[in-house]
Amino acid sequence: MSEIFGKHLRNLRKSNTNYNQEKIAELLGISRSTYTYYETGKTEPSQESLFKLCNILNVDFNTLLGVQDESVSAVAYGGNSLFKGLSPEEEMLILAYRNASSEGKNSMLKQASNIVKGKKAKL
Repeated sequence: MSEIFGKHLRNLRKSNTNYNQEKIAELLGISRSTYTYYETGKTEPSQESLFKLCNILNVDFNTLLGVQDESVSAVAYGGNSLFKGLSPEEEMLILAYRNASSEGKNSMLKQASNIVKGKKAKL
């Protein structure tokens, strides 16, 4: 993500809520300075924070990430028609993965693997 995302996030906060940065940070369970870094593009929100931001700002993932054509799904926007028919949650996961750093992608894959292993162990 980038400064462009940060400016977009700030615009969404101001247009969709009456919340200041401190209130959004409180709702996210982070410090105000961390949230300020999101809006300035110095750091990226975690996957969990992105999901929470969608709820707080009352927007879908495409809107949060600034996908311009909302009639096109986030995954289809990436140009791959193999993902037709995915739920919005599945699209969010794929888009979050695509936008993650290499370290973030590795972390997401490890978490997914652990979740699947845990599910198999319970069966």
